[in-house]
Amino acid sequence: MVIILFAEFIRDGHPIADIESYLNDEDLELFRTTSDDDLVHVWGTSVDGTWRNVERNDIALVYHDGAFVARGQVLQLRHDPDLAEYLWRENVEHGRWNEESPWEYMTFLTDIEEVDVDIEEFNELVGYDKTYRPQGFTRVADKRLNQLSGEESVETAIADLTDAGERVHPVDDEDDGPTPDLADQLQAASTDGDAHEEFEKLVAKAFSRLGCAADWIEGGGDTDVEIRSPEHVVVEVKARGNGRVNSLEVTNVDKHRRQRGADHAIVVAPGFAPKVIDNAETTELTTIAVDDLVELLDRRDEYAVPPEEILALLTRSGAFQDDRLDLLDEYIQDRIDAGETLLAVI
Repeated sequence: MVIILFAEFIRDGHPIADIESYLNDEDLELFRTTSDDDLVHVWGTSVDGTWRNVERNDIALVYHDGAFVARGQVLQLRHDPDLAEYLWRENVEHGRWNEESPWEYMTFLTDIEEVDVDIEEFNELVGYDKTYRPQGFTRVADKRLNQLSGEESVETAIADLTDAGERVHPVDDEDDGPTPDLADQLQAASTDGDAHEEFEKLVAKAFSRLGCAADWIEGGGDTDVEIRSPEHVVVEVKARGNGRVNSLEVTNVDKHRRQRGADHAIVVAPGFAPKVIDNAETTELTTIAVDDLVELLDRRDEYAVPPEEILALLTRSGAFQDDRLDLLDEYIQDRIDAGETLLAVI
């Protein structure tokens, strides 16, 4: 989590077009894809030690005059003296620009929301002394965040404090019932228009059952499920009363993937219209119907298929269909044959 002194240009942003010449193609595409208003929100510091401990997806809290007034999420980090000089040399108050100590270590933010949180409430949450006041660019120590009592995640604790942002719920399926029960629940929720949130939870549980480290992400305009390992993947969940998705907002899915810094995106739904399946390979994401997800659960349950093998098939762009299940079945049969050969030798 990052605490940043408040500045109007964080909230107001800068036009992407104005800084395009300073950006490489990758960052330019990232900012364009994730911005709703063609603006970037950025803070610069001269303190590189603290800055190098910041990571993408860290929560950023913006401080001003005894309170936190905005929150966001770290989108990208960039060391760029030239861009810093362009942005701030002529646009800071009280002549604070210092040629010897420029704000060249830059943190770009996304999902900026205004909040109103008294500093003492924050101090109590993380265990700071009640008189604590931020003195510049600061990162809250991991040991303090790890000691948040009664909270599932740092994101949930901050969301409860600020009444903004998403709540992240790590999934643990150890106490759940057998796979057939989960399969029935998935299929029922996928076509219930009033059970979208329940469907999201069940999909997160399904990926956990497949051996992945998965979180259900509640609220906000974020993705629905995040897989943290064995690969970093976001999952969009689409419940449909008519049993299929007829069109897909690919741009929005890709925006969520880029905001999370994930390598791939998967869309789960009860089914997909033929045109969505036809277009899936060109969208650089994977679509999978609930029935096929259930097939994967069955194979994992019966043959203990490693999650790496499952994710290798799920992170290939296009529609997950019978041909990919056939590949998985061939892998399973090869393992069975190898085991039988080994037993025969023994």
